[in-house]
Amino acid sequence: MASIWSDNFSLNIPVIDNQHRKFFEIFEKVSKGYENKTSEELDALIGELEEYLEFHFEEEEKLMRESGYKWYEAHKKQHTFFISRIEEMRNEFDYLNPMLFNKIRVFIKKWFVSHILHKDFDYKEDVAGIAPDGN
Repeated sequence: MASIWSDNFSLNIPVIDNQHRKFFEIFEKVSKGYENKTSEELDALIGELEEYLEFHFEEEEKLMRESGYKWYEAHKKQHTFFISRIEEMRNEFDYLNPMLFNKIRVFIKKWFVSHILHKDFDYKEDVAGIAPDGN
């Protein structure tokens, strides 16, 4: 499976870019061979992804607050929506139905990619000067 990460997603903020790469690594683990995994394995992988997203969003929100990013509250609401939607889907879906599991995968990927390209780039200038290097 080819990596989803693209340099087009780079904010040139190493700590954020590294976290976005890590998200895609976990997502690829969820996506690879999902047809052959048990319901419990799939739920655990989605749980790992959700847990990582919560960590990433907390880090991102901290940087936005510290930078004084004016759209912080709206951005945070999007994060809250995304996590709550994943939780709803985890409760609703039968992981052993490939079509339903694919629906959650597609939703997560599309939302996250769109969020990086259309929302995270908005805070880039505010956060770039205060963000630490690394992960």
